Amino acid sequence: MDKIDFVNTLKSFRTEIAGLRNEIDAVKNKQIHSKALRQKIEVIATTWFDKIESTLRHYYSVDSQILDRCHDLFGKLVESSTITPSKSVVLALLQHTEKAISSELIVHVLKFQTDIKKHGSFSTVLDSAQGDELEYLKEAVECAGLGYFRAAIVLCWCAAVDRLQKKVVKFGLDKFNNASAQMSAMTSGRYKRFNKKFEIHNLSDLRMSVFDNDLLWVLEFLGLIDGNEHEKLSICFTIRNTCAHPGDAAPSPENVASFFSDINQHVLKNKKLSLT
Repeated sequence: MDKIDFVNTLKSFRTEIAGLRNEIDAVKNKQIHSKALRQKIEVIATTWFDKIESTLRHYYSVDSQILDRCHDLFGKLVESSTITPSKSVVLALLQHTEKAISSELIVHVLKFQTDIKKHGSFSTVLDSAQGDELEYLKEAVECAGLGYFRAAIVLCWCAAVDRLQKKVVKFGLDKFNNASAQMSAMTSGRYKRFNKKFEIHNLSDLRMSVFDNDLLWVLEFLGLIDGNEHEKLSICFTIRNTCAHPGDAAPSPENVASFFSDINQHVLKNKKLSLT
């Protein structure tokens, strides 16, 4: 979602909360008996859950403690809309939510893109893209710009592997198969633990039969990447796996920028891996 549009959405939401707070403040009783007001409370709360919270969490990476606190506040508003709630309690809840939106959420979203830009443009990774991999990278860059860092890393890795696999086909599947046979026969040296012998016949077979980690080992043996490049790409593969599975180790803008840089340097701009 465009940042300015979303900031305007937050400001409009804050205005709606302030308007509802004024209406409830005008109620003379200690409890809110009006069904219309309780419906407005429900609408305010469900708007948060349906349209705002997810965007803040996934697009703009708002601190989970802030979001959890807001989640709890709007949850209590939902509960209050189902009963005849205390006027003072509802006013307090609305006041806290309005304050959080003004002082924390709007400020965070306004600063968010600035925080990303200081790490450089993610789109530079597109400069050396070739063929189908460009589509993966375009989506990766878009995800990075929106704050979907896990998705950005997974898609960028897909582009890298697409390049590596197509290079193997261009280089020669027979050479790839022979290399795996030689490696699996070794009993000493760097490749002694490699024990897989491949019989790959086409690109589809390569994609379905050879794990990414094994692909890197054979590419090193063939001289298409060196040992240092292999180590760098193995780290990228580990990061990709971390992002593709549930867990708390969310990547930062710095992580994404570094990941994109390594893929660009060691795969996309690597002359040994060029498809032309």
